[in-house]
Amino acid sequence: MVTGAEAAYSPDQLTAYEIPLRTDSDLLTAYDTVGILRTLLTRTRIYSSDSISTVMGMTLVSVDPTSVDPAACTPDDNALTILRCIAHPFAEERPDPRLRGFLFLDQDRLRLYLDTEDMPGVIAADVRPSGAVTALLAALPSLITEEERMTADATDPHCSCVVDLTHW
Repeated sequence: MVTGAEAAYSPDQLTAYEIPLRTDSDLLTAYDTVGILRTLLTRTRIYSSDSISTVMGMTLVSVDPTSVDPAACTPDDNALTILRCIAHPFAEERPDPRLRGFLFLDQDRLRLYLDTEDMPGVIAADVRPSGAVTALLAALPSLITEEERMTADATDPHCSCVVDLTHW
């Protein structure tokens, strides 16, 4: 990973972090790597001279992932996880429900526009990215079809009903 100030364009203004993708027999996920990088960039660290070198004119820091506590996921990370899992699930069949769009309503409120073969029209599902994301994703297909959860929202022309899952 290479980082630097927004206006940085020359190699001497950039820092490269070499983060192995494997620790012992475990593979790091993209989320692990981002968490490690956030920790490295938000805290002052002292590196031993054998972990600092240069590559292509940039300072290169060799990172031992086992010595860094990854920063926690942010609500934005969780929102991206929700969107990715709904838009492109790891399944061979076509996803149901399908993601038609999304809208951030607040810092911790994401509206998903979904359609499903079980219901006509577009269903809006309001979720909290800071909530139990894994459980929500597993239960979402059945939750959005429960009629007792559905309410009309005359202010949103993009859906036929809204399902509030922010407290689920």
